[in-house]
Parts: sequence; C-alpha cells; structure tokens
Amino acid sequence: MKIILTGATGVLGSHIMYEFLELFINKNEYSKLYIIARSNGKKSASDRITELLTSDYTPKILLDFGLENLEKYYEIINLESNNSSLLEEISGSYLIHSAGYVNLSTDEEVEEKIFNENFLITKELFTTLHPYIKKFVYIGTAFASGTRNGLIENDFHNLDFEPNHRNSYENAKLHSEKFIAKECSAYGLPFQILRPSVIGGKMMSNENNYFIPKYMVFYLVAKFFHFTAKRKKKQDSIRFIINKETVLNIIPVDYVAKAILKTFERQDIEQLNIVNHKSFNISEGLKIIMEEVNYAKYTFVENTPDFQYQNTIEKLYYESIGKHLKPYFIADKNEYNTTLLNSILPIPELTTEAFTNMIRYAIKYEFKDINV
Repeated sequence: MKIILTGATGVLGSHIMYEFLELFINKNEYSKLYIIARSNGKKSASDRITELLTSDYTPKILLDFGLENLEKYYEIINLESNNSSLLEEISGSYLIHSAGYVNLSTDEEVEEKIFNENFLITKELFTTLHPYIKKFVYIGTAFASGTRNGLIENDFHNLDFEPNHRNSYENAKLHSEKFIAKECSAYGLPFQILRPSVIGGKMMSNENNYFIPKYMVFYLVAKFFHFTAKRKKKQDSIRFIINKETVLNIIPVDYVAKAILKTFERQDIEQLNIVNHKSFNISEGLKIIMEEVNYAKYTFVENTPDFQYQNTIEKLYYESIGKHLKPYFIADKNEYNTTLLNSILPIPELTTEAFTNMIRYAIKYEFKDINV
C-alpha cells in the first residue's frame, strides 16, 4: 500500500499520519507513506515530521517502535523538485489531500488569499499528480454546506439551491471539492470527498485524551476570556450575540483520522460528512466555557443591526475572533445524517462532561499550540 499525504504537520493531518503508520506496523508488510511537506522557515520538513513522531503527544505504539524503525515506512517528498523517478516511485498511490488554510475571516482584504491557498493549491496538486495516483481523497469541511437548517445529507453536489457561505474558507473548500469531483470524473479517476466538522480534542482512547495540536474555533473563545480573566482584576460585561437554538457540530480529531482510514479504500463512497450524530448547543457550550475560565459577567442577546459596543472588552472581542465566529453563533439550527458514517465507525458521543474536559485540558496547557 502506498499513500501520499499532504498536511501531515497540521491538526488533522498529523493524526492521519499516526493512524497510517500504526496500520503499517500492525500489517508488517511493505507499505509507504509519502509525506508532502516543506520547511517553515525555522525548521526543515524532516525536523518537523521528526518532532511529530518523537514528542510526548506521539502515540505510544509509534514511540515504542522507534524513529529509526519508522523511517522505512515514510518518506518526505518535495514535488517542486520535478523528479521523474520520484513520480514513478509514487505511482499507484492513494492521495489524501489534508492540507488546507483554515481561516474563518470575513475581512475582504484576505478573501482572495484564503480562496487561493485552498483552491489553487488543490488544483495544482491534481494537475501534477493525477496521472500517477489511483484515487484522490480530498479532506473538505462539513461547513462547505453553508448556512442551512434541517437535516444535512452527504451529497453537496446535487442540490437544488446555491449554498450561502459565511466566509471565503467555506466557499473555497466547496469549489475545491467540486473541481476534484469534476476532473476526476473526466479522467475516470476514483475520488472521495470526506468532510469533518469542527475538530476537537481526542476521545477515542485514554492516551493523551482531549489533546489537540492547535486550538481553534470554540477554543478561541475560551482562550480569549481565560487570558482576559487572568489579566484584569475587574471584569467588563460581555454580550454574546447568539441564536439560542443554534448548534455547533464538534468531532474528536482522532475519530476523524480513524474514520478516514476506514473509508479511503471504499469504492461505494464518494461524499461523506465526518460529523457527530448530535451537535452541541452553542449557548450551553458558552456557559461551560465561561464557567471554566472563571468569567462570570456575560449575557446572551439577539442579533440586531443597532448593536453598539458598551465597553473595551466587547470592542476587543467583536473586532477580533467575535467578528468571525458570529455567523456561526447566529445560524439556524441543523443536524447531519450520520447513518452511513456510524455504520463505518461508531461515533463517540460528545456529552457535557466530554466538552467540559476538552476545555479543561486546553486551560491546563494554557492553550499552547504545537508549532511544527
């Protein structure tokens, strides 16, 4: 088995890498993970991957196996080298394109950058590799569905309406997956679109439970008010603009990686939302977050066009993360059809206790991202 993986230094990509390396160890037969990675200016691609495979948060099975033994199962490649022998070597691989530029900004000046970082890179990757691969697996986002209510199905490509996206990121991800579907169909190349929802900490084992490499989306609210509460003795009141009925679908990062592993060889699945069977009520989630970070002065208000900041903390919040999260906080309530997903891998329930533990874990480690 040969796998090409992009995004191995990212939140989800690193866990996909762990899952495949563990699979290769357990199968004990020739397999290879080709990792498309680059330096980040401070560390080489090799150093970044080595750190991910030798740190405290690396799965124990990989640590016990040892880096030297693992090296026979993976190779870091640079497509920009235009090496014909490399392209022949990777021929017949499954390509899992997990890399992406996650940015929920609604600022016009960055819209084009967000779109290009997601769509154009995907297009270039397909153009370079499609003659050499046996399947293109694209990791999208469940939020490419746009603002919708009711029950969301797995098929985003045959809708009788045009999705209304909250930001350029959602728009770029849907454009990318439609491009892949169209081009792969034209070439007779199998493809899959796999779409996780908001990714949270690990929940599938007791090893590094609730760990996540980078704190985003709902974690950002906790981070903002955690450090605000620590920094200021007097708390200013914050009003959260929210639809009290709306929900946020959160799925553990290790579940997503395991679901991808179980799905990528299936021939009968082209689109699949990797999501929780029940979404988490946002107002209840905010109550838990604010209690855990010891920030007591908050209220929930409806969205109105005449909203004006009442103090400095509201201005700071709504001119930073609040501006980008607000479209999710005021959205209509929806859920996903998880019948197919649950048949592939039973979905872990995100209880109030589990959500609380995710926040507590983040607070314990001071919301420190793993920078590789």
